[in-house]
Amino acid sequence: MNIVVVAPRFPFPLDKGDRLTVFHLLKYFSQRHQVSLICFLEADQDPAWVEKVAPFCARVEVIPLRKLRAYGNCAFGLLSRTPLQIQYYADPNVARAVRSVIDEMKPDLLYAHTIRMGQYIEPYRTYPRVLAMQISMTLNYRRLAERASSWPSKFMFGTEYRKVRAFEAEFARQFDRVLLISKHDLAAIDQATPLDNVFFSPHGVDFTYFAPDPAVQKEPNSLIFTGNMNYAPNVDAALYFYSEIFPFVREQLPVAKLKIVGADPAPEILALKQDAAVQVTGRVPDLRVYMKQACVAIDPLRVGAGLQNKVLEGMSMGLPMVITSIANEGIQAVDQENVFIADSPRAFADCVVTLLTDPRQRQMLGAAARAFILQNWSWEKHFADLEALFHDLVNAKHH
Repeated sequence: MNIVVVAPRFPFPLDKGDRLTVFHLLKYFSQRHQVSLICFLEADQDPAWVEKVAPFCARVEVIPLRKLRAYGNCAFGLLSRTPLQIQYYADPNVARAVRSVIDEMKPDLLYAHTIRMGQYIEPYRTYPRVLAMQISMTLNYRRLAERASSWPSKFMFGTEYRKVRAFEAEFARQFDRVLLISKHDLAAIDQATPLDNVFFSPHGVDFTYFAPDPAVQKEPNSLIFTGNMNYAPNVDAALYFYSEIFPFVREQLPVAKLKIVGADPAPEILALKQDAAVQVTGRVPDLRVYMKQACVAIDPLRVGAGLQNKVLEGMSMGLPMVITSIANEGIQAVDQENVFIADSPRAFADCVVTLLTDPRQRQMLGAAARAFILQNWSWEKHFADLEALFHDLVNAKHH
């Protein structure tokens, strides 16, 4: 098949969920198919990185994301019904690039990653069109609005929630298939009539890359929380852990230490460094170095939607994990079997302390976590299902 992929961000470095998924999608499909990529390039991304995906692509078109234009679009669009994220990513240069690639490559199928890029393939109705929505934005923005601490963010998230809620299902209906990660996301979409074009396609994890290393010495009493540290749900989770859970942990185990590892820490995350028990690293060259040293990984997520890559990566590394029910949505790990799930600060702290003080339990939970990933969460397994779907859609259009 000849496939055109339209993505919001250049899929490198692999530090955000959408970049990871698109990178592995290109890598997998390039083995047996021809793939072209069209995406935005952000100001802090090096154009030389195109070489990272060039081996997988017949053609790569990168369009600089012009922030001024994007914010202007949003300011003008505040009163329209279109969600702000769709307006933020609206750029005639991308539309032109998509038209030119379609004219030249004569693709069999068009794939847009995330709802914000669907606008570029939606008009081409003679082609099979797949919109990888991934998560329900209705669910995501509802949770963000509920948890927002300042009135400007409450206003922005609330505005976007109302726009997305009215928009999401109707827009999804325009495509031959929409991909969602979990049934939680489908349930959250406001459907006057049920969507009948949904295909569940979870992420995967590269379990050969995220693999345990028994040779590395563990740092005693150490916890790790990973992720992009300017992403609102991660910021909320880190602050929630520090202010509401960590005091209970230290009450029982005063020597407990927390490492917050991930790119672009928000100011309120950096401020936690004033506590000697907390280390905030910022962007690191290799996340695994820190994960291998940690005794326990945490994901105290309270807002967000979709799938937590940090949970898949931690479990793949054989790390015992304590997570919330929201962090487990879509992953379907089993409490007490391959992960600990806790939703109140006290219960979360108790799970953390149990694992930090019991090496045997840590070892058993970590091994079960790794086994769970190997069985259920390889990229190959999920992309093989997606490949079969693509074939079906292409065949149906040709007949």
